[in-house]
Formats: sequence, C-alpha cells, structure tokens
Amino acid sequence: MITTLPERIAALPPADRARCERLFFVQRTEGRAVIPAAMESWVTASFGAIDRVRHQTIVRVVNRFTLEGTLFNPLRALRPAGAMVSDEELHAWIAAELNHLDFFAQPLDATSADVFGRIRGRFCISASNIAKYDGWHGLVIFDEPHPLRFDRDQFADYLDVALRWLETAHRHDPQAIYPMITWNCLPRSGATIAHGHMQMSLAREMHYTRPELWRRAALQYGGVERYFADLVMTHASLGLLLADTPDGQMFVHLTPLRNREVIALLSLPSASSLPSLVERLTTLIYPTLRTMIDRQGMRAFNVGIALPPLTDATGAWNRMPVIARLADRGPALSVRNDWGAMELFATGCVTVDPFEVATTLRRTG
Repeated sequence: MITTLPERIAALPPADRARCERLFFVQRTEGRAVIPAAMESWVTASFGAIDRVRHQTIVRVVNRFTLEGTLFNPLRALRPAGAMVSDEELHAWIAAELNHLDFFAQPLDATSADVFGRIRGRFCISASNIAKYDGWHGLVIFDEPHPLRFDRDQFADYLDVALRWLETAHRHDPQAIYPMITWNCLPRSGATIAHGHMQMSLAREMHYTRPELWRRAALQYGGVERYFADLVMTHASLGLLLADTPDGQMFVHLTPLRNREVIALLSLPSASSLPSLVERLTTLIYPTLRTMIDRQGMRAFNVGIALPPLTDATGAWNRMPVIARLADRGPALSVRNDWGAMELFATGCVTVDPFEVATTLRRTG
C-alpha cells in the first residue's frame, strides 16, 4: 500500500492534502534489473516472480522539517537472511546466556550503585551503568530475567522506577535536566546482556539529538502545538492513526527509523505530573508492545522515551510532548545487521509497509 502513497495524498480533501504536502516530501521511482537466464530459477524461488525484480517500485518519504527520511521497498524483505530460529531455539539461547553469565541475577553484589543509592520497585531495582555514555546513566534491572516475559504491572513498575531515578539524579545534580529512557531487547537491538533491563540518562545544557531535532523542527514549522497537531492529523488522514485518547496519540510513523515504528505523543503539563505519566505511558504503549510480541512475532525491539527537561526556566520546551518511539529490529539472533552505511550516513531503508503495520495492529490489537 505504500506504493500508492502519492495517490492517497492526491485523494485527500484539499486542507488535508496541503498539510501533508507541507510536512512530507514524497517521491515514487522505479528500480530496474536485468536478470540473466541462469538466475531466473533462484529469483523466482526467492522473490516469487521475476517481474517483481525486473520492475521494482520504491517510495521515498522525507519529513521536510525533521529531515528524517525513509526509502520503502517491501521486496527487500525477501532478500536472503540466513536461517531463522524458532521460539524454542531463542528461549534456549536466552536460558543458556542467563545460566552462563548473568550479572543482573544478583544486582546488589554484581552491579554498581549510583551515588544516591538504589531505587527499588515492586518488580525491579536500579543500578548505575558500569560503562556510562553520559554523566548520569543508570539501569532498571528486571527481577524477571527473561526480557520478553512482562505483564502490565511489571511494565508500569519499570517505568515508575526509571522516572524516580531521573528525578533523584536531578535532585543530586540540578543542572542535569534532559531525560531519556531507552530499552534494548535482545542483542539484535543493541543489548549486551540478555537479562531484561531498561536504561536512563540525564544530560546537561542540551537535550539529546533526536528530541532537540524534533523541537527545532516544530519551531521552524510555526510552533510546537501546531506542528504536533498537524503531524497527528496527517497520519490520521492517511489511515495510520492507532489511538487518539486523553492519554495521548499513537500512530505508525511515515518516516520510520526501523521497521514497524510506532510513535506515541503525550502532553506533560508540569513536573508534578510525572507519577500520572507512568499510567498514561503504560495505557498507551503496553497493549501495542505486547500485541507486537504475542501476536505478531516481534522479539528484538527498541523503545525510546524522550521527556521534556525537568526544569525549563527559559520556556524553550513549552508544550513539547513526551515522545515515545517503538521499533522492531527483526530476527532476534540473526547475524545480519539491519543497519548499514545507508542508514548511518544517508537515509533510512525500511522493508515493512507502514500501512500494513497499521492495518495489522488494528486487527490484532
């Protein structure tokens, strides 16, 4: 369906079309390949039909303000990817990893603590990251070691401890105000330890690049509220909106960084609303995350939650929402990476159609 995006935009009511065209650059092109006779049987077996390879439809979408862009060609999902592993094999690998070397099994003895100590939740405990990527860099270590086994209460508790860690670190260092929560699940996603865990960091002077990029894009567009309202409305008009509730909005992203990226946006009126943020984040994110794991086979994934600064004396972040991003990283134990030079230095390349993602999530959610 992504291949018909130009027609979808053209068919929108004039106001919706103008909004979409202001936000996004869309280009459709054809990729051609000449198939030698000796390759024909392999191409047919691998891609289903030779003509699909001879004439490929590629769609390029670029957010004109954030400059995040994606090249879509679903045919690339059929490239040789090596042997797939079953869930039984994956669970056996996780069990072996946990049995061989699990630093998080005894966090009080085998992980470092922050200078303010540890924060204990019902289902998790905090730790200080031993090899930090920022001055304040902590962990939420799950009591349940298997990274895919968590329920709603556990997920909410993980977020609660992460937010309490951020507030506590800020109290110890008032200049550290820019918070980020991340979750890498399994090695394919960047996790170095199989045992389930989240990470938190708190920056000084300037937010991390992606949240700052989105803030500047919103200002360039004409204001934070206008930008995010138009971003949500554009995804809604194209059929990509998943939820529009008092807790926030969620949509399948039209310029995803990785496959099946979902965006959630939540307002944060004041720092005093942080406790309620746990429930709102959980209500919005947890059902989609569990649906993608339990009913759609997602195993390795990334979650990133960027919050506005804990203090904002200048008002530069006024009305900026909490931005949560969730993306599938593909086969959990694949030795083939899904992130190469093109993604690092040029633009995103994605194999899964966002319209198919939206349809499937609504059907199975």
